[in-house]
Amino acid sequence: MSVSLSYPHDPSSNAPRPLAAETVWAVAAQLRQAVARRDSPWALDPKDLVAAATRLEVNRHRVDVHWDFAHAVHDEDRQPVLGICETDPTAPGIALVSINTALLTNRPDLMLSTVAHELGHVVFDVPAATRQPARRYRSVSAGPHSFDGATVREERRANEFMGALLVPPVPLHLRLVAHARAERLRMVHAPHHGRVGCRVLARDTAPEAVGGVISALAGDFGVSDRFIAVRLQRYRLIEGGRL
Repeated sequence: MSVSLSYPHDPSSNAPRPLAAETVWAVAAQLRQAVARRDSPWALDPKDLVAAATRLEVNRHRVDVHWDFAHAVHDEDRQPVLGICETDPTAPGIALVSINTALLTNRPDLMLSTVAHELGHVVFDVPAATRQPARRYRSVSAGPHSFDGATVREERRANEFMGALLVPPVPLHLRLVAHARAERLRMVHAPHHGRVGCRVLARDTAPEAVGGVISALAGDFGVSDRFIAVRLQRYRLIEGGRL
């Protein structure tokens, strides 16, 4: 059974129209609802994510995703990369996703992020790529900031999808409130993208207290501290929107 996803697009090319971040988050939420859970109500498991995303229906177009975790992945200069999503015009409707397992040994958080990032390319780039020459979308490094410095539109969109898929705004806000209350940290009313009616963490919270909450949230969602810090800022769950 395929998972159905939809977003505003050009029917003639299947390419996404310019999408606000909130629209990308909504698409990520559609897929997250279809992913089975193992041990945590918050964190996703890469195996479950792959299982849910082997056959997708994107804007009523079928996309079959072929996953490869067994081979090294390189760019055109033979430099190792974390993952790559490829299309071939002779095989329309198929996404070939390779994950460089050797680079991700003992880094389950980075494995999860890489799988989710490449899925962002599958969802938003593969439907249009079926009518173009072969295309490649890749994650280029194994560094701690490899997912938050993208400048190309497709990479930024894949990052935003990844962030909302693994750490959605409302669940993150709920866990933030729980940890803040447990630590008796001050919460204030401010605009945000989380749960309606909930407060956000005050901007004058001590840095060590913020760091502790971030580490706890990273444990909840199975991602890195840096990942959580980026999502807190994107969803404006810290007063003023910045750490």
